[in-house]
Amino acid sequence: MLASTAGLAQQTGETPAGANQDDTIVVTGSRIRRTNATTAIPTQIFTTNDIVESGTVDVGELLAAMPGVDADLSPENSELSIQNSGLSTVNLRGLGADRTLVLINGRRAVSNSGNGERVSLQTIPAGFVQSIEVTTGGASAIYGSDAIAGVANIILERDFDGIEVNARYGFADASGEEETTVELTMGRNFDNDRGNIMFGASYDHETPIYADETRPDSLRFDDWSGNGEFNDIYLSSYIPGGRFESDDAWNVDGVWYNDQSLAPNDGRNPSVGFETDLDGFNFRPGRTLSPEVTAYTAALAGRYEFDNGVEATADFLWSRVDSLYEGSYESAIYSTDVGPLGNTFDIGQIASNHPFIPAAVEETRSGSVSWYRRFVEVGQETRDNERTTARAAFGLAGDLGETWRWQTFATYGRFEQNQIQGNNLNYLNIHHALDIESDGNGGYQCVDAGARADGCVPLDIFGEGSITPEMADYIRIAGHVQQIREQTVLGGSVDGDLFEMPAGTVAAAFGIEWREESQDTNVDAIILEETTSLSVVPEIEASFDVVEAFAELEIPLFSNVTAQLAGRVADYSTIGTIYSYNAGGYWEPTDSLRLRGQYSRSQRAPTITEIFSAPRQDSDSLLDPCDGLMPDGSGVTPPAGSDFSAATISANCLSEAGIQAYFADPNNAGQPFEFDGSVNGPNAGNLNVREETADTFTVGAVWAPSFAEDLYIIVDYYNIRVEDAIGSISTQTTVDLCYGAADFPNNRFCDVITRDASDGRVVEVINRQENLNELLSEGIDVSVMWDFEVDSLPGEFGLDLRYSRSLADEFEFVGEAGQPVREDSNGSMYDPTHEARARLSWSEGGFYASYTLHYESGGIDDLDVDPTDPLYFVADDQFRSNVYARYRFDNDYRTSVYAGVTNLFDEMGPFMPGNFASGSSSNINSPQNSLVGRQFYFGIRSEF
Repeated sequence: MLASTAGLAQQTGETPAGANQDDTIVVTGSRIRRTNATTAIPTQIFTTNDIVESGTVDVGELLAAMPGVDADLSPENSELSIQNSGLSTVNLRGLGADRTLVLINGRRAVSNSGNGERVSLQTIPAGFVQSIEVTTGGASAIYGSDAIAGVANIILERDFDGIEVNARYGFADASGEEETTVELTMGRNFDNDRGNIMFGASYDHETPIYADETRPDSLRFDDWSGNGEFNDIYLSSYIPGGRFESDDAWNVDGVWYNDQSLAPNDGRNPSVGFETDLDGFNFRPGRTLSPEVTAYTAALAGRYEFDNGVEATADFLWSRVDSLYEGSYESAIYSTDVGPLGNTFDIGQIASNHPFIPAAVEETRSGSVSWYRRFVEVGQETRDNERTTARAAFGLAGDLGETWRWQTFATYGRFEQNQIQGNNLNYLNIHHALDIESDGNGGYQCVDAGARADGCVPLDIFGEGSITPEMADYIRIAGHVQQIREQTVLGGSVDGDLFEMPAGTVAAAFGIEWREESQDTNVDAIILEETTSLSVVPEIEASFDVVEAFAELEIPLFSNVTAQLAGRVADYSTIGTIYSYNAGGYWEPTDSLRLRGQYSRSQRAPTITEIFSAPRQDSDSLLDPCDGLMPDGSGVTPPAGSDFSAATISANCLSEAGIQAYFADPNNAGQPFEFDGSVNGPNAGNLNVREETADTFTVGAVWAPSFAEDLYIIVDYYNIRVEDAIGSISTQTTVDLCYGAADFPNNRFCDVITRDASDGRVVEVINRQENLNELLSEGIDVSVMWDFEVDSLPGEFGLDLRYSRSLADEFEFVGEAGQPVREDSNGSMYDPTHEARARLSWSEGGFYASYTLHYESGGIDDLDVDPTDPLYFVADDQFRSNVYARYRFDNDYRTSVYAGVTNLFDEMGPFMPGNFASGSSSNINSPQNSLVGRQFYFGIRSEF
């Protein structure tokens, strides 16, 4: 077995001592120019070939496939996000996108989100990318706020000379998703290669994935009995024909009422009455799990070196990403609130003399008619997003003497999102349209004169198809939300050699930066009135600026020991002055072994949204601790894993006026209080929130054993502890802590909960940003890379193995009695303990092929559930395989053809009951599941 010299270390950002030194300059993790052999923190480098081989053109998807990296947002997991559906962002160490800093050519990029610091990697043309450098560990001393978990630096091409065209098509056989990509890159060197100018453009289109296309018969299954059986199929009791009065109102003279007065077609006795599991509405068909996404990008870049050695650079990036989410049909109930919280009224029951009441309902009603209806005639709810990003960057750099260099730069970025929320319900218009009277001419009109002047159309909601197009037009509403983010950065730095020491030269870098960020959110007035089903997005007009200064030192202590120090001071207009610093280095005890380590103190300033945002609408699932309560106080089960008393919960629940009203209703006689569904869980900023502080410790080793050339084994340990972490306590935890408390309702958890005064339903739980106690992320990363040859086989082989072991992923805050409440999600469905990726490749001449295996350990649905509980649910380990092949023709056009299959064996992932913590309405869970399924793709790339 003979080792090759393919330079595998250059692909990974690691070159151990004793190996051929790689002269690649790593620009991430330091302002001092270093080779990738002298970094004190873990660094990985990916190239455009890695993007192509991954089976995607989305840089975010490539990075998310790596162990230790998560897709914070992706088209597959953001479909329910009101503001962020269709984005593609990255999350290092599971600490969130706000703690992962994304750079372009080492400079900050404007956020592509109106409620966080998220750079969507779809906005960067993949064909323009030279490489991607990912460093993990605190880097705030180098780059400032947000670099707590690490940095992803997208490095663009600078010296491309020629024309390159790439065309790619992919399709999935299970979900039906299709993707078409076309990329063009052109570049030209001029003036004896002193200058270069480049242009690039790309088009990418992904078709939607619908809930009924992921696998056959998309139904939500709930209430797992623990013996492998499901007790029911979850259908909605809000049906297109409407329900009126109680469920038995559907049975009049043995006939189930709908518009055609048809009997049930399932063969059961008509006296059974309306059964949701049989007669309910399946709202999944036609709803998108992954939206349609169309992305256009364009880029222009240039550089030129003047006679005096000064180099000027300029980059212009533009992108437009359109995404369309299609939801279910909106529904309403007679008690739906109209107006802002605290000043609401119900849509209302239908008056007893309403002329549209059919005979079947007339026979069973007692006065006015209560109703529940899904308004399919209005159309499916939609969220149509148009996101445009523009970025300009300019730089000058030159030499100061023989060993020093200076550089200055200026960047400006602007992001604009225009969202149209379509096919929503105007509750106020429904209220007016149900209140009608004779118009004196044999017809009917709305009672309210103002509503008539605005075109009110009397509404008939009795039966399927009863709503005419004119009625639907009157109660249909659309809303527009515009969000604009702007960023301006100015900076300058110098770096070079300070002086000589016995062990070598002391290098240094010094610099200053000024940055301004602003956000302007404009919302249609009708949305802010809260008289519709439109998602409420608050208006924000806010900004901040910061001035920063930094310094770095690299000190050779001995011939084989080097120390690296950095510090930064930043003065924010919002929170004042903060400090970040780090100290690290590396030691080469032998020619084949390098040890490295770093301690860093990193700070993250709160974002505009975390400080200034008013409550913005969001929907959260909730298992109400009062669920099952009987009037005598029985029936309550404390949350799994808690030490709350059932008696305390019962007493607290029974003291709620809304629950008392529920039991006072004769229709609920003998029935338990029930609530298990979704609630409005708006996220809100906090003017008093402060910066968070992270202490990060990393230590690792890079070993190049002498017995195998080009074999590199890399091991790193990390421990990231974030104090005063900015976040919000989950809706479920907030409600549990409120009703389990002895000081109910006089605690901060109860203060943010609102129940309906008429029926006790939880209406709203505000998730306000605050400085929580602590986040902890701890783990081990292992990489094994080897390029080798086998004597008996042709060609060269490559092995790339990456493994991540999570040791802790903890979240701590102060409980209702001042006690620390700690939650560790390590080992859950959303936080697997083990992740690995292994790739074996082979190349011979112009042919290259690879096989990649992705592994993710199984997870527990809810870590709070007792293993003896029948609902204790553990998902199996997940394995997915990819294959890829490429052939490069030896011709004038340097043409390559390539093809591949992702998820070769069509592994879908675990089937999740809908009412589990990790479940969903489609019984899948994005981190563990593959919505796309097996995907085939092929393409051609030519250079001229």
